[in-house]
Amino acid sequence: MGERVAAFFDIDGTLGWTNPVAREKMDDDERKLSPVPSPAVTDAIQRFVAAGNCAFICTGRSPIDIHPKMMTLPFSGMACLAGAYVKVGEVVLRDVALPPEVLACVDAVLAQTGAGALLESACGSIDVRGGTAGTHQASPANVGKALRLIPGGRVHKVVMPTPVAMAVVDRLSGVIGLSITGLELGNSEVGLSENCKRDTVKAILEYVGDAGTTYGFGDSENDLSLFEQVDVSVAMGNAVPAVKEAATLVTDSVRDDGVATALAKLGLI
Repeated sequence: MGERVAAFFDIDGTLGWTNPVAREKMDDDERKLSPVPSPAVTDAIQRFVAAGNCAFICTGRSPIDIHPKMMTLPFSGMACLAGAYVKVGEVVLRDVALPPEVLACVDAVLAQTGAGALLESACGSIDVRGGTAGTHQASPANVGKALRLIPGGRVHKVVMPTPVAMAVVDRLSGVIGLSITGLELGNSEVGLSENCKRDTVKAILEYVGDAGTTYGFGDSENDLSLFEQVDVSVAMGNAVPAVKEAATLVTDSVRDDGVATALAKLGLI
């Protein structure tokens, strides 16, 4: 199989997928966890690493919300919260939270619109005003109360209905550099412009040294910056059009084990 290489894998829609109907039947704690890879994808990742390669998670999720079964796979590190938190082994390379001004603006816009949000941190995530996907239990009525439930009171990014997210970004335009990325179900995530998958992959590669050819796997808009930093980009069959257009290779959908298909096609397993 040749040289040692490194691959960066998005989670939702790439390594795994959870049926929305099945998710609705889960309790709140389980609903927040990431999906898990299929047996075929699990085997592919294990074979990829066993061949001497390095695999990294590259996700918008909090590290706490990654499913324990996902974490049993031999990943060398993780870039979480869309680049705001990066860890290789036990070494934290990046931990950049939103400043108080952003959270105050989020709170004001939520109060004005009546919308809910999901606050995400390196210590987990918590809904405010019912969250973005609804919750089976009561959630804090404002950002201040939610922050008291997060260890350290630090938040790295916020998921809100897209119009609400746009209002927050507009209000802080010229004051704080924010990015907005579209997600599914009419939601978008808002974070600092400096936090993106491109820069965190760069930080990991600078830390680990020569990693050989680099590969990135993804399906959503926030994976476009990942694609900018790797040598070979792989879009899932279920990826949004812009991601497919930017990719070196388009593989099968997540439901058809597209990661395993691509690793085999690229000669990496």
